[in-house]
Amino acid sequence: MAIFFDILYFIYFLFYFPILLLRGKGHAGFLQRLGFFPKPLVKTLALRRNIWIHAVSVGEVALVEGIIKGLRSAYPECHLVLSVTTKTGYEFAFKKYTVDVTVIWSPLDLSWTVRGFVNTIRPVMYIVAETELWPNLFSKLGRADVPIIVANGRISDEAYPRYHRASWFLKTMVSRVKLLCVQTPLDAQRFMLLGADKAHIHVVGNVKFDMPQTALPFESVEVKKDFGFKKDDKVFVAASTHPGEEAAVCDAFRPLREKFPRLRLAIAPRHPERAFQVGDVIKHKGFFPVFLAEIKGRELKADEVLVIDAVGHLVDLYRCADVVFMGKSLGIPRRGGQNPIEPAALGKPVIVGPYMENFRDVMRLFHEAGAVIEISGPDELFCALEDVLGHPERMAGLSARARAVVVQNRGAAERTVALIKKVV
Repeated sequence: MAIFFDILYFIYFLFYFPILLLRGKGHAGFLQRLGFFPKPLVKTLALRRNIWIHAVSVGEVALVEGIIKGLRSAYPECHLVLSVTTKTGYEFAFKKYTVDVTVIWSPLDLSWTVRGFVNTIRPVMYIVAETELWPNLFSKLGRADVPIIVANGRISDEAYPRYHRASWFLKTMVSRVKLLCVQTPLDAQRFMLLGADKAHIHVVGNVKFDMPQTALPFESVEVKKDFGFKKDDKVFVAASTHPGEEAAVCDAFRPLREKFPRLRLAIAPRHPERAFQVGDVIKHKGFFPVFLAEIKGRELKADEVLVIDAVGHLVDLYRCADVVFMGKSLGIPRRGGQNPIEPAALGKPVIVGPYMENFRDVMRLFHEAGAVIEISGPDELFCALEDVLGHPERMAGLSARARAVVVQNRGAAERTVALIKKVV
């Protein structure tokens, strides 16, 4: 079976690798993904008992922070190794964990590659954030008697039909998982239908409610200065936007400036490498783009739009915001939504589009509490923003209810670590 997967992956990468290079997504860590480790790192890992944690990208790296904190306390004798797949995720993790966590690139799921990773790291356990199932890796971990743990497990509405059709294949993988900590009872049911052992599944809630950055102060004048905002500026943040959404945001921003002269706009595209593309959209809409590195030491003007072209700044940007629009939710052309918990936890009114499938259960909690504004399309964005910005009491109510939802649903990270201690 491993040979079969190796052939499939080899054919896939044979065609896909040139595309990565053309898109500028190649990186120096690619050799490590093939199992080539620097000798000093090999020696360092050989001297320690290692816990291997895997997070795909920026969102998952932020997600596991609470779990990492709990693991440090529960297993002080162990060293933590965090593998990351994307370039932005690796950069974010490398900045966040500078001392006591070793950040590496994740392996390609080739049999000889995962064998090299497992033999080099020699993990006492493997923890994967959300749902990343890799046949060769799970097979090698299973043969090495390494407990596999899924943290914050979920299967989205979009992914489940595909998973269900491949359940005959996935059953072997999910049956190897020692502990499945899932977000909701529906996720538990779906994992059971895929072949997971019911005794290994525990519903713990969503770890995103426990992300440490949600406990930061709501706002800071000094932070506002860092982004070029004045103390009395009102700040509209469009976060984690995708192609097509920046134009809709600019269209809503133009008439808002007439009613709110001190309103400023910051756009943080989900993929920072799109910053110059976003800048072109802003120019086309009659504004002037200013990138983050250019704003240092000066103030953002009324006809300028700040573009966040680097990772690691979104939480501080939320702290400056008066209102936040969450991207990937308008369905132009992609859908699924981005995480609304962080701005809500910081007491910010949140506006989303109709396509929030990736956060179905989170959105249910916010809707039940009246803690979010959902619009049906781009044409409604202006009215929603005007209503919130023009009614301070409505803004305050949304902020308080959103914050309360986050506070009430914390504890999943702590429950996850407690179950790990019990099972492993």
